[in-house]
Amino acid sequence: MPRIEEFDRELVLQNAMNVFWEKGYNGTSMQDLVMATGLNRSSIYNSFGSKLKLYQDTLVHYQKETGGMFQKALVKAKNPLEAIRLIFEGFLPEIISDQKSKGCFSMNCKAEMGNQDQDIRQWLLNSQNQTLELFQNLIKDGQEQGIINKNQDYENHAYQVFNSFQGFRMTGILVKDRKILKAIIDQTINTLT
Repeated sequence: MPRIEEFDRELVLQNAMNVFWEKGYNGTSMQDLVMATGLNRSSIYNSFGSKLKLYQDTLVHYQKETGGMFQKALVKAKNPLEAIRLIFEGFLPEIISDQKSKGCFSMNCKAEMGNQDQDIRQWLLNSQNQTLELFQNLIKDGQEQGIINKNQDYENHAYQVFNSFQGFRMTGILVKDRKILKAIIDQTINTLT
């Protein structure tokens, strides 16, 4: 009979994610994970299978967290263009308060592991495609409503916005000036109007 987990899985994932986020996958040892999660090595292996599988689970955990930020923007927005702005602005507090300059966990993964493991690469591609599809739908709706220009088709606009979003997150690792970060958001929105 399988052993029942006797720990808070979400808390373990959060704590493991924080270590991976700070040190990267390759810089994180099993001892780091033992110390961060409070689980012994055998519990980690029994519950998650491997360090790599635990890392993959932390990526899914992070995606759920950031997905909530996207959802808040979509619910609050009055139109597709405002939704795009609110998505960017939703990440401002996190960027500005990130005193350790950790950046975006998913983008850090892309830089470190995107070409190291096929499963992680596929997860990154799926995640990227979900975000692109969200931007495509918003832009298409905005073009149909006449509030987003048709200088490019909605797919090309979406890649541009996605690229700006990633650049915005990367810039925020070193730049904490709200005025500069808001200017990046404004410029991205201006390209759509």
